[in-house]
Amino acid sequence: MFSIYKTIHPPTSIEHAVWACFISPVENNLLLTSANHLYVYRINKQTNKLDCLHTFVLWGNICTITPCRAGSLTKDALFLSFMDAKLSLIEFDSSIQDLKTLSMHYFEDELAKEGQWFNFSQPIVRIDPDMRCACMLIYNSKLVVIPFYSQLDREIITSDTFPTTAGLTPGGSRNSSLPSYIIQLKKLDISLTGRIIDLQFLHSYYEPTLFILCESSRTWVGRVAVKKDTCCSVALSINVAQKSNPVIWPVDKLPYDCLSCLPVPKPIGGILVLATNSIIYLNQSIPSYGVALNTLTRESTKYPLRPLYDLKIALDAAEAMFISNDRVLISIKTGDVYLLTLHTDTMRTMKEFTFDRIGSTVLCSCLCKCDDNLIFVGSRLGNSLLLRLNEKAIVDPTSIDTIETMNGDENTNNGTDTDEPTEAANEPPTKTDSLDSEMDIITPNNKTDIVFFSSESGTIESKKQSHTYSFEYCDNLINIAPCGYAIIGEGDSEETRLIQRHVLPQYQTTQLDFVSASGTSKCGSVSILQQTIKPELITTQALPGSIDMWTVYSSERISEQKPEHSFILISQETSTLIFQTGADIVELEQGGFITNEQTIYCGNIGEKLIVQVTRLHLVLLRDSTQIQTISCENNPIRFATSLDRYLAVLTTHGVICIYILLQDENRPPKLLEYYKLADKKYTCINLYVDQSGLFTTAVDSGIPSHATKVNSPSHETISSTKMSVTTNPLIAAEFPGGGDDEDEWLYGGKTSEIPSATTTNVEPMESSNNIGHPADSLVTEKNEAAKVIPVTRWLIAMSKDGTLTIHELMLDETLLPTLCFEIARFNSALKILVDTQDSSPPMTNYLGKIETSCSAYVYELLVIGLGPKKDRVHLIARIDEDLILYEAFPYQYLPGDRLKLRFHRVTCNALVRTKKFSAKKNAAKRQRDALQSQQTQGKTGVNPQELLPVQTDLLDDEMNEYQRMLLRPFNDVANRSGVFICGTHPYWLIWSKGNLRTFPMNIDGPIKTFAEFNNDNCRNGYLYFNQRDDLRISMMPSKRILDTPWPLQRIPFKQTVHFLCYHVESKLYAATISTNEYTNILVLPSGEDQANFLSPIREQFYVQLYSAIKWEPIPNARLTMNEWEHVTCMKTIALRFQGNLMKTYVAVGTANCFNEDVVSRGRVILFDVIEVVPEVDQPLTKHKLKIVHDREEKGPVTAVDSILGYLVAAVGQKVYIWQYQNNSLKGIAFVDIQIYCHRMVTIKNYILIGDVHKSIALLRYQEDMRVLSYVSRDSRQLDVFATEFFVDQNHVQFVATDVDRNMYIYAHAPTQKETQGGQWLLRKSDFHIGYAVTSMTRILVNTNNLTTKQNFENKQALLMPTLDGAIGCLVPLNEKIFRRLAMLQTSLTTMFPQYGGLNPRSFRSCKSRRKQLDNPQKNTLDGDLLWRYFDLSFIERNELLSRLGMQPDQFHEDLTDIARAATLF
Repeated sequence: MFSIYKTIHPPTSIEHAVWACFISPVENNLLLTSANHLYVYRINKQTNKLDCLHTFVLWGNICTITPCRAGSLTKDALFLSFMDAKLSLIEFDSSIQDLKTLSMHYFEDELAKEGQWFNFSQPIVRIDPDMRCACMLIYNSKLVVIPFYSQLDREIITSDTFPTTAGLTPGGSRNSSLPSYIIQLKKLDISLTGRIIDLQFLHSYYEPTLFILCESSRTWVGRVAVKKDTCCSVALSINVAQKSNPVIWPVDKLPYDCLSCLPVPKPIGGILVLATNSIIYLNQSIPSYGVALNTLTRESTKYPLRPLYDLKIALDAAEAMFISNDRVLISIKTGDVYLLTLHTDTMRTMKEFTFDRIGSTVLCSCLCKCDDNLIFVGSRLGNSLLLRLNEKAIVDPTSIDTIETMNGDENTNNGTDTDEPTEAANEPPTKTDSLDSEMDIITPNNKTDIVFFSSESGTIESKKQSHTYSFEYCDNLINIAPCGYAIIGEGDSEETRLIQRHVLPQYQTTQLDFVSASGTSKCGSVSILQQTIKPELITTQALPGSIDMWTVYSSERISEQKPEHSFILISQETSTLIFQTGADIVELEQGGFITNEQTIYCGNIGEKLIVQVTRLHLVLLRDSTQIQTISCENNPIRFATSLDRYLAVLTTHGVICIYILLQDENRPPKLLEYYKLADKKYTCINLYVDQSGLFTTAVDSGIPSHATKVNSPSHETISSTKMSVTTNPLIAAEFPGGGDDEDEWLYGGKTSEIPSATTTNVEPMESSNNIGHPADSLVTEKNEAAKVIPVTRWLIAMSKDGTLTIHELMLDETLLPTLCFEIARFNSALKILVDTQDSSPPMTNYLGKIETSCSAYVYELLVIGLGPKKDRVHLIARIDEDLILYEAFPYQYLPGDRLKLRFHRVTCNALVRTKKFSAKKNAAKRQRDALQSQQTQGKTGVNPQELLPVQTDLLDDEMNEYQRMLLRPFNDVANRSGVFICGTHPYWLIWSKGNLRTFPMNIDGPIKTFAEFNNDNCRNGYLYFNQRDDLRISMMPSKRILDTPWPLQRIPFKQTVHFLCYHVESKLYAATISTNEYTNILVLPSGEDQANFLSPIREQFYVQLYSAIKWEPIPNARLTMNEWEHVTCMKTIALRFQGNLMKTYVAVGTANCFNEDVVSRGRVILFDVIEVVPEVDQPLTKHKLKIVHDREEKGPVTAVDSILGYLVAAVGQKVYIWQYQNNSLKGIAFVDIQIYCHRMVTIKNYILIGDVHKSIALLRYQEDMRVLSYVSRDSRQLDVFATEFFVDQNHVQFVATDVDRNMYIYAHAPTQKETQGGQWLLRKSDFHIGYAVTSMTRILVNTNNLTTKQNFENKQALLMPTLDGAIGCLVPLNEKIFRRLAMLQTSLTTMFPQYGGLNPRSFRSCKSRRKQLDNPQKNTLDGDLLWRYFDLSFIERNELLSRLGMQPDQFHEDLTDIARAATLF
């Protein structure tokens, strides 16, 4: 058996976030990482919304991301580290809008590993704040130093120290940079032989100084009584020229629970050590200062700590960052956010810590400070948030009454800790003045700015100001991770049932939902996902013979706030139907529309007029009254489009005629022929109105280019102005000239501590928001507001020879259009589109010659501006049977009269290819027609104007007389804009936060035509015709969120959801949920003052039934577990009752979790869902939960399932089979198993079990002999996460995923020698997924609309939701397809450069923590790599096909079939 793995849903959890000048030198970007994905976002300064600019997929999970600015770089580069010891330095190349690798560093060798086989320690990268060097910790024992060559180094390094051969580092050329070198930490200091916890560069040191926090000897909480304070720290002074690293500042006997450290910026300096129960400030020159966060430190450490009696928190799993030089933002594991303020005296000695609770947000995994007091809170467990931190000064801080008055309004909201921002996203964000905000992410506290510990000195207290802090919600990124447990349920909505009644039989399927448990604790929810969009049908009407359709506005209803469409035009073969809309849709019998001809186009022109285009006539109308008619009998029209005041017409001879609408107060409006293009034979045209300012011939210094210099005096002036703002009231009182003046007096100048400070400095959080804005920035903001972007009109034309031209249309009809941009070989679909006069075209074609001609035919063009400001300009083209997307970006280095832009290719997931036989038929027909026309010309001897090839109808394989418009843009469908793609495989392209989301809509089969429609009965809806000529009036599904890769319905629980199951007979869901409760049963606190003792948390489990439609809890249908009893498994099973009749039950297995002194036992609970008479006005009460069996077992019940009508369960170290009779379980058979079985699946009479350490095993139950026995098992050790059967027609194999994010496929092969007669399972494939998979679901593949159905019949795909929010799909393949695609995969691995120099083959090889004595089995293809084939140009595709000896489009057909087979919901 062969297979292919494809990530069909990208990861959504956020692991790292940094703020850097990455795209351009004049604008900061938010860079986010999620597993192996790198996202680049821009924050809109007006709306504070996130806008995704780029998404990059790397062949390796990103461990750390660190921006740096070294040498002559004008913008920030990124250091990306990967397991085990790989480091890449990348930057963004603005000329091609892609990543460029600057340097690669590889430190993986057996000597560096020192004998260890598996590396558990992730590399840690740190950058010196003065940009002198970078350090990377590898294997937790070695330090790699990478020097930067800069101006400071010239003073230190003499010419003798330069090496003859040096590695490439980001400061200059190869001969002027120092090489990296490795420091053996164990040889520097004996304390560094233990575990390295964290390392940071310190500020304000003459040489790069690295602070290393380590644990010299190990201990744990059970040995604290005899061994405590095991952590220590060491500071190294790094001299990169002489490679000397003396230890200058050792500190020992720090608390054993130290977690991380934060360098304190100037002017304070030093380091802040964060431990679980304490925070300690260390400085080389002044005494240390530490505070205890709870009373646990009394017994766990002897380090001198000052108690904070009103504080009770712990910092394990907390995130912290400095938002100014003396303020630290801390987010703890409960979601509460605190602001820690450091108070110093005049000698900069630490005197006091102040904690302010700001509110409660999501459980965060990273924090990042952005501009304008914006904080990004990234999360793996919930939605990531963009918040604004607001600060207000209290009028009289000495008056307690004033504080209580200001905080009185907050007391009412203190009990609502909510975190799910999806509901709040629909509401407008409230201003900061109202503390009782409706945003459900913020929970204010009534203890704002309480000094938990005050120093003895009274001078500080008199100078200190008091403030209140609050969060304001700006934006969010929706996250479905971690997907712990997933099932498939029925989508039982009324809208789906309505449309299913009208669907053709071959498209009628049971509508399924992919239901997954997401999040944990207060971020817990249930995510209901679907791959396709299913419209909400309002009404349907059959109109036979319909071909095309348009909706237009009229002058009567266009002045409304949201204009409504007045007319619907439906074109038929020889006539046109006109419908007038209103309260009812009625056919218009009389009017100025032409009804006896087939309409080719209809649309609005000007503001209030309508133009109708038939093959022979142009008609201008106001409402339904005809104003002007133009006859075109000599030049029949093939295609037309209108925009603004222009109408562009393409004749069948390839001539473009442009008409302009003349409107005068004295004369009636009329169409005048403005320009005619007949120099070439044109095949398709499009009009575009530019509102973005990108389409300009002027050199705009405001638009950043790839070579903009920022080291200009003006930038330096702005930087110094921003950085001289007072940042600390204490320092401002002591030094009136500013906080950093003392350093300037001592060192002669200041260096920026922020990597991006040379261009756009992050302003510190001020006590008053008015202080932090320099005059320069205010002037800049006014200039940006006053700058008006001119609106320009453009004609985009495509000629038969593959050349695309862009002409500017003038407002004055006396001025002719000018050619401003020309792209040669547009039909080759190159990665970058450049002007023919571009002097430096980029090298982005890696296979084949760029001059190679391409025979691909461009059927349709569309240029559209997307986004709220229409500033993201996309060029969409249908070339042959591919959909190609480009995005425009500014490029200044072009001649003066040319457009200053380029286009870069954007990945498009819409596969619109038709079936193979129809494509061949159309191609043959096209060739036959061309041959006939040549013969006709040869007979007559005259060379008439050659007719253009006409596009084939993708629906019925017939030639059309005009060009069908399948790309249908829409501006407002459910308040969203984008493009709808008609055809046999319809798609939505919907704009969402900078992404063009691709959603199929295959529920109604092929779609002929589409039009948006706004009416009283259909607000922001749409119309479409299916293949049966049914007109559907529909709306977007209201419950679905479209800001995600798949349409999502989120059910917030705000509790952890562990298991889900679907009861088919009652159409109900059962969910196992746990809540956290504080308890003091196990730990009894002693002492008289234990106000801030941290009580342990206990999980309380219960099982609840929910309705499938609205997910409402069924009343009186809850099963609550005992205290300390955990639900370990839950599944819907089918058991026999009354003979051979089968009935569905829900089985629950539990385990009692006490300590090691108490024997763990569990229960098997069976309950049935029965129907009863519902209560009055409570329809949900018709179902009731009935417990039919509840029995305690001798061990914990860890897995349950059913086999042949019997119940099978893993109890302790045995697997039992029970028969259900008379409401009791009767034992039939059992077998001993390994350590701990936590996964069990059954098929027929076979049981596949997964052990937590001993891999998988296959059991068989023989019913006639009542024997349960081993069939085969894996001979290796494996920490299994999930396991499932893998079915390919009549072959069955077994899939297991492990803790190291690998996937293994096993087979039972008794004939193979190495299985010893079938005793051991044979490993058939191993594959590294890169995501942790804890559950798998088996489902039959979709065989509709496949090129060759027999290749995918009776195959079952595996869906794998992951803890990173990604969803993978494993599909079985035939050997013939596998061999073909394996050749393509090998070519794609080696022929094209990869980001960061990473190797896809190395990434997909298994990472095992135990040595494997057998060879890897490569029978699983990497679908993510194979899908890069669609990003190749047609030249590269043809070259690849010829090298591999394949037929044209062979790979295209195979990959398209796999994608459609995996479209399951």
